[in-house]
Amino acid sequence: MRTKEIPLKIELFSKDEENEYLITNPKEIVSILQTIAQRKSRVALYYNEGISMVLTMILAADENGVWIDAASNPQDNRLIERSKRIIFVTTHNQAKVQFVAADVVLGTYEDAPAFSLGLPLKLVRLQRRDYYRLVTAETGALNCIIRPVASQTNIQHEVTVMDISIGGVALVCEQTGVELHPGMVYEHCQIELPELGTVEATIEVKNTFEITDRNGKVKRRAGCVFVKPDGKTTMLLQRYVAQMQQQLAGMKR
Repeated sequence: MRTKEIPLKIELFSKDEENEYLITNPKEIVSILQTIAQRKSRVALYYNEGISMVLTMILAADENGVWIDAASNPQDNRLIERSKRIIFVTTHNQAKVQFVAADVVLGTYEDAPAFSLGLPLKLVRLQRRDYYRLVTAETGALNCIIRPVASQTNIQHEVTVMDISIGGVALVCEQTGVELHPGMVYEHCQIELPELGTVEATIEVKNTFEITDRNGKVKRRAGCVFVKPDGKTTMLLQRYVAQMQQQLAGMKR
């Protein structure tokens, strides 16, 4: 089954955007973080200059600080604790929430390993239509057909799509046969959208990153953007996003 979520990727804000969506009221910050904790929403914890990431959750929050569940891998925890800048990305009522900590301390919370940090002085809460995406299960996931050699269109590779949005896709890096490194550009990539048609676009690999899931398994992903998509591609993606939104709304009724 496919579920629609907001991508837990670091967002780069312009000054105007940050000022528009910035929250600095301590009571409001506590309320947002407590709701995230109560709903057990996933939290992406980025460390090592934003290169590495683990999935975790907020355990508790109050005016004195925040408790974050530790990673399952002790080595990750040591590296996180040594980091001088940690970025947290999560969601609150279908909006992206992002905040930064200068340092965290590894301790225990309710007899389990956990990180503690001071209450953030500010956080950004941002909601955009473009953030709606489809996260696919590995079984029955969408595939992106990539032709690594532009002059040899008969050579193609299928790469699993882990999420797709109007702006781009995240692809699985485990498959062999095609390189996915930042800066690489592939033309005439195709993704078949069920019942709608096939998207054909140029993609550029913007970043690669590792995700450690709750079971401790490390997975490598490549974040890609659609390069100057044409009107047909944009229309298909918008229709697909709208279709997923409708399906989700129907499930919640």
